[in-house]
Amino acid sequence: MVPELDLPPYVHLSVPNRSLGPAGRRWVLGLIAATTLGVAAGAAALGAWPVMPFAGLEVALVALAFRVVQSHDEDYERLEIGEHEVRLEAREAQRVTRFVANRPWARVVVRDRGFVCTLRLAYAGRAVPLGRLLSDEGRREFAERLRERIPVTAK
Repeated sequence: MVPELDLPPYVHLSVPNRSLGPAGRRWVLGLIAATTLGVAAGAAALGAWPVMPFAGLEVALVALAFRVVQSHDEDYERLEIGEHEVRLEAREAQRVTRFVANRPWARVVVRDRGFVCTLRLAYAGRAVPLGRLLSDEGRREFAERLRERIPVTAK
């Protein structure tokens, strides 16, 4: 009889998909600002000067939106299922959340309502979000992969 080998822990790592890096965001913001302020300057030269403050506000709001996106560049979610415990570590902006559960008692709760699917890892009366960085279809597939490692319940 062959002894069972210790399998390495199952690890799932999710990170956001950023098609535009920090340098690209600066270029895009510069192009948006140049175009918007250029058109507004042309309108102001023709006598429509009230356009300028609104153009500046528009550029400032786009810059603010890019700043919010930048604050989430380091987001991740790491789920590790070991022999005896389940560990979830997630970072959202500057907040890092850690959750440890006893594997036999941990549950993945799936809530599938039409097109929207949410996952939660539940243990000892506490539940934390799982799969935040995945699409709804990705969360459904993730729940299926987890089904053989942790009990999955539907709500």
